[in-house]
Amino acid sequence: MEVTTRYQSSERQWGNQGKLGFVPTIKEIVDMEMDLIDFSEIENNDFPVNICDLSGGMGDQLHWMNIYLKSKGINSSAYYNELSEERYNECLSKYHYMNTLNSDFFNIKVGHKNNKNFSKNVFSIIRNNPPYMYIEKHGRNVRAELEFFLKNSLLDINGGIHIFEVPIHQLLGIKNFLQMICYRYEVFVAKFPEEVFKNFKQVAVICKKKSNPSNNKEELSNLLFALENDIIPYINEVGEKVFKVSVNDFKKAKEINIFRENKVTTMTLRNGLDNVLDSLITAEIKSSKKVKGVEKLKPLIELMPGHVSQLLASGAYDDILGNLLIRGGANKVIEKQIVKEEGKETEISTEVLKPFVELTNKNGDILYKNF
Repeated sequence: MEVTTRYQSSERQWGNQGKLGFVPTIKEIVDMEMDLIDFSEIENNDFPVNICDLSGGMGDQLHWMNIYLKSKGINSSAYYNELSEERYNECLSKYHYMNTLNSDFFNIKVGHKNNKNFSKNVFSIIRNNPPYMYIEKHGRNVRAELEFFLKNSLLDINGGIHIFEVPIHQLLGIKNFLQMICYRYEVFVAKFPEEVFKNFKQVAVICKKKSNPSNNKEELSNLLFALENDIIPYINEVGEKVFKVSVNDFKKAKEINIFRENKVTTMTLRNGLDNVLDSLITAEIKSSKKVKGVEKLKPLIELMPGHVSQLLASGAYDDILGNLLIRGGANKVIEKQIVKEEGKETEISTEVLKPFVELTNKNGDILYKNF
């Protein structure tokens, strides 16, 4: 077996491909999708309604969802991610109120952290219009529609709404796709309006998360029959609500306090570690790092948000602060991947430095660890 070392960004490859699968939805259809949901129980809410589009294009569709909810007296917090830097910057210039990331969707960490407990189920309404294409995962080519659905389905609350837009033929063409959807959700499917449908054959799959995932053979059989016999309605012809959200379900949604890339980079340190560590370190440095009235390690310029966390990861503040032992550093790892080209297997080895941060209390319990 030939062994080579190649330094290459999978995110960059994915970004170039992603342009081919970018099919934004018009406002009229976004409103039609939202009209299928009865939101009456959560009007004038006093609890968080977290909505997201984690393959968000230029952010228009998430913005229109937010406007729709506000028209119903529903206050929401919008979370947006987009890998394409061009589209991300377009969103950033228009929608300042959104919580935004410019990251690979599959490297996002989002949820609610309370001490050692972490919950991913934080979104009340998920918008999901993935790229329509193949992507590489663990050395295999898989459909993006399936992978985006599976990851999004880990992030919504029980009773939450997942609006999934996909070409109709992929619901039948991807093995066990419909079964996976129906196992997790109650499901309603409608075609885009006829003039739009003929372009990309898209359907809106409106889903409501089950409290207890289960197989419903009758529901799955009826849906398969409707798809195979082309008796799925057009969304503009659906004259009634298909799901009603529950105030009791939506009240259980937790505040999102982690929304960042799930690997240690400069941006990770700014968006993630700052929230956990900056207040502790800032207070301890001010109280304990003084010599003759002068602070040690005092920078030439004022530290901006994120700088302290970067110094921490580099080991600059390794110390016992209060009752905590803080360690930072970097581990060198070799990531390997097998690639088949023209019948020959090539092992690609990539050397990667991965920073880490670790907090340990006086009893030896690790309170925080990020590798």
